Parts: sequence; C-alpha cells; structure tokens
Amino acid sequence: MVASARSEAETIAKDGEVGVHIWTDASGARLIITTEGDLVRVVTPTFYAAPGAIMSEPQAVDGGLVLAELVNQHDEVITEIACQLEELALLGAAEHPITGPVSIVVLGNSVQVIGRADGAVSGLVFEPTGAYAASTDAVAHLTGVVLAVEQRAVSRTGQAFIAARVQTDGFQVTLCFPAEEPPLAAGDVVEVDGYLVASLPTLRGVGGITDDSGRSRLV
Repeated sequence: MVASARSEAETIAKDGEVGVHIWTDASGARLIITTEGDLVRVVTPTFYAAPGAIMSEPQAVDGGLVLAELVNQHDEVITEIACQLEELALLGAAEHPITGPVSIVVLGNSVQVIGRADGAVSGLVFEPTGAYAASTDAVAHLTGVVLAVEQRAVSRTGQAFIAARVQTDGFQVTLCFPAEEPPLAAGDVVEVDGYLVASLPTLRGVGGITDDSGRSRLV
C-alpha cells in the first residue's frame, strides 16, 4: 500500500535525500510520506478536509511538530495548538507573518456520544493537552457538535472509516475514526481524544477553499 501510494504521491518538499510526499485517495484519506533516498522513514495518515479555522505563526518544535495559535477573523486568539503539519518542510522558507485558513483533522482515539444538540450548545471545549505537556505532543481533548457525517472507504483497500465535521469551541475540525466504532449523526454532541494533523495550504501557494483535484472533501 505505502509503496504504491509513494509512486502516486505529490512531492511537496525535497532537501537533499529527504523528501515529503502527500498521497490522497478518492475517499479523501491521505498519507504524508517522508522518505530518505529510497527508504520510507515516516508515514502519517490524515484526511483531505476543508479549512475550519485560521492558523497564525506556526513554529516548528522538536518531534516534527508545530506550535501555533488559532485566531478568529479579528485576529483574537482562540487557543494554542500543537499538531503535525503537512507542510512542515515548507515552513522555514515561508515569508512572515504566516497566517491563513487551516484544516484540522482529529484522528479519534476515543469518541463518545454524550448528548444531542437542541439549538445552540454552550460549554464546548477544546483542550490542546499536548501543547502544555512537558514533552510536546499533537494531542487534544475536545467536545463538539457533529454538523455532517459520512462513511467512506479507501479505494485501494476497501477499509471503511467515518469522517465527521465537528463544531468545537470557536472553530471546526474534521474527525476521522474507524467505521467499526458506534455511528454518529448530525446533532450528536461528542467527546473526543485524538491526534491532530493540520494543513495550511497557503504554504504551498494553494487557496484555502479551492478544490480542483477531483477528490471529495467533507465540508
């Protein structure tokens, strides 16, 4: 699977023997593949999601992660975040200040339905637990309202997964988890612990909401 994906992937950065490549399936499932020469060093799953937040001034930290602020349209800080960034290899050469629409994918380790939303829901939380840890990690705890949900399948393997658009405290994320877990419905209130992978398309000179790839996003 990884070998065939590598041959079809888009190379977004190359520094000597090290390359970063992104493969996107028709389902929206993605792999970020880091290579050194002919060797695959790291493979990270994610999803081709529409932006749901604004990221400001991401900074690279140890472990191949970034720390950044999420801000609103008035440049007011909503929260800090630690995450893996698809375009990390392009960060060093980017012109500052760095800010733009960002998609945030939460790979759910634990997903629980804790209620139903009847109108506006108060008290939603986003806790970037990994940003405040002694050793930075791209993990977070959140509660949110499911806005849309679909079951999809990776075309290459047939593996089914759930992709859900979730409104949390001040911004939206896309939640992905295995289809074997309990199903979700729009209006469910969920509590989630997960791993965060973000994409900041402006680092690649790609508009934040343009989709001309033929692949299907969850908006």
